[in-house]
Order: sequence, then C-alpha cells, then structure tokens
Amino acid sequence: MRICPGCGAGMPDGETSFCPYCGRELIDLSREKTDKKIRAVKRAQSETMSVPKKLGSVVAVTLLLLFLLFALVVFLDIPGKMRESGMQREMDGLTRDMRKAYEKEDWDKLEQYLIDECDVYLDSPDYFQYRTAWFLHTYPPLFDKACQAHDTEEMLFIYEIMAEDYNMRADDIFFSVYGTDEEIEAALAEEVERETEIMIEEGLEDEMYKLRR
Repeated sequence: MRICPGCGAGMPDGETSFCPYCGRELIDLSREKTDKKIRAVKRAQSETMSVPKKLGSVVAVTLLLLFLLFALVVFLDIPGKMRESGMQREMDGLTRDMRKAYEKEDWDKLEQYLIDECDVYLDSPDYFQYRTAWFLHTYPPLFDKACQAHDTEEMLFIYEIMAEDYNMRADDIFFSVYGTDEEIEAALAEEVERETEIMIEEGLEDEMYKLRR
C-alpha cells in the first residue's frame, strides 16, 4: 500500500500517481513513472545519436570501396584494354571485308576497299596482303599488253608499282607488323622476277634500275 502524504489515505501500490481523495501527488509513485519516462527518453536519444555514427560508417566503407575500385581500374588499365578491344574488333571487321571479297574474287569490291577507302582499310594489318593480291590480278595483264604494244612508259609505270610493293618486303619489320600469305608472297616475287626479265629483254634495264634505286 501507498500512503497519501496529504490526507493519509492508503491505496494499492502502482495504481495511480495522485490521491483519489485529496488530489495530492503521490511522490514515490510519480517519481517512479518519471524515472521510467526519463529512461525511455534517454534510450531514444541514444538510438538517435547512434544513427549518424552508423551512417558515417556506411559512408566511410562506401568511399573506401569506391577508392579500391578506382585503384583497381587504374592498375589493370581497364579503359585502355576496352579501347584496344574495340580497335581490335574494328580491325577484324576490316580484314573480314577484304578476305570475303578476295575469296569471292570480287575484284571491284576489293578495289573499293583498297583504293577508294584506303584511309579506312589501312587500319587493318592485312591491308598490304590484299592490296598485293589485287595488284597481281590487275597489273600483269596490263603489263603484257603494254609490252606487246611496245608502250615502254606504261611498262615502266606498272613495273614501278610491282617493284615498290615487292621492295617493302625487304624490311623485316614489315613481316612483324603486317599480315602475309605465303601463296601471295610467292606470286609477287615470281611476277617481279618475270617483269624484270622482260624489261631487260626490251633493253629497259637502265630505266628499270633507276626506278628501284
């Protein structure tokens, strides 16, 4: 029982904070409730204060992960590798175009790639391989026709084209940079040798060697 300090009435413990008879505050019971409220308020404050700390921890961890990801991207040079991959796909596409035209013996299409669009197709390491193939298809018949007509100017013009293409192979770097085909390379060497013999027979040896110097 609790005793009212005002009128002395007794009442069960914990039922009310005030005396139902005189209205006097029951200090002990009231204090107990107050303490509970204070504890509740403090607990709420503690939980509220912990939110910024948790948020700060989340932000710190997030920033750390972003930094590590950035460092990984830089270390592995991912943008550079992506660019290289894109360039490789582009070069493969150019090579595929020329190979398809060559295999179909579509010489007009190959001429379009090699001559009309050379600024684009030069990016392919196989450009000179297919250009040589086109030369071998185009110029030997014209050379023979010029020879029959004793058109030395045309013969020298065609010979210069074929000889310069062949002379590119004298540099070992050529084979380490550009794609080649054994059959095309052998045909080029054979054609230049054939034209050289004809030029000598026609008495054009001096003019021929001037071109190759």
